[in-house]
Amino acid sequence: MKSRLIALSLSLAGLLSTSCFQEDYSECYNIYKLEMSYLGDGTSEIFPEKINRVEMYVFDESAVCVSSTVLPDKDVDARMTVLPPLPAGDYRIVCVGNTGVENLSSKDYTRILFAAEDYLEGKTVDGNDSLYYASVDYQIKGFSPMIYEETRTAHFASSHYDILVEVVNAPPHIGKHPKIELLGVSPQTDFENVAKGQPTDYIMETVHDGLKTTTARNNIMRHTNHEDVYLKVTGEDGTEVAMINFADHIERFRQYIDPTKHECLIPFRIEFGTTELPYPGDEFCADITITIPSWLIELVKPEF
Repeated sequence: MKSRLIALSLSLAGLLSTSCFQEDYSECYNIYKLEMSYLGDGTSEIFPEKINRVEMYVFDESAVCVSSTVLPDKDVDARMTVLPPLPAGDYRIVCVGNTGVENLSSKDYTRILFAAEDYLEGKTVDGNDSLYYASVDYQIKGFSPMIYEETRTAHFASSHYDILVEVVNAPPHIGKHPKIELLGVSPQTDFENVAKGQPTDYIMETVHDGLKTTTARNNIMRHTNHEDVYLKVTGEDGTEVAMINFADHIERFRQYIDPTKHECLIPFRIEFGTTELPYPGDEFCADITITIPSWLIELVKPEF
């Protein structure tokens, strides 16, 4: 259901060569290790719960990618891996989680971007994978006959927002599968964990429970321009049901929605059969209430 992410470049420099180094360090005893950690918004390790696939990229002092690899499952499970043999020097290690990265077409760290594969192919995008990112500087001190070990920790951060939309008690002309769009979404993320790119629109997949509720849930890149992003809901007959600005919605429910958190859910509940206006001037929404799911209100304690 979620779109596979794909890495691209602003230049076509060709794929990485299969051999990044001119010298063979395979007999060296030095071991430079990388520990992987993700605490989310707490103090307990939740890496195994959130991240099941990691790709590691090694960049040299000139921001050139000298190594890229998908870490073995055993390394991900152990949250520990060993760096490839590297000449002495300063490096930046970038790890991305749950992305399914493909087609790294540039060695230039500053020009690598991520986007949904459907977006790159000009297709309709319904959402992104749960993306996580970590970056750590690492100094390789060279090799000696002595066994030498050093471990640094890559602290992962979230690169996505989780979006949940509920449409409840929709009348027949709206239908069980109204069109739910996310407008003005940032479609790309770079290797500094910054969402960017020409704003685009996503159309979310919907599921009806057979009773009264249509649900859509997926992720988007972690944009910062909330005032430029909208949720639009249109009935099956073309009737515009709601146009909700993200910044307004987040502000209205700021005690429950904190976009600075790693694990941030931005929920919308659009319920028919009421007379409450969601926002002043939203006359076309006069018969609906726009709020957030009651279970979230019960779950979140505003005093914390």
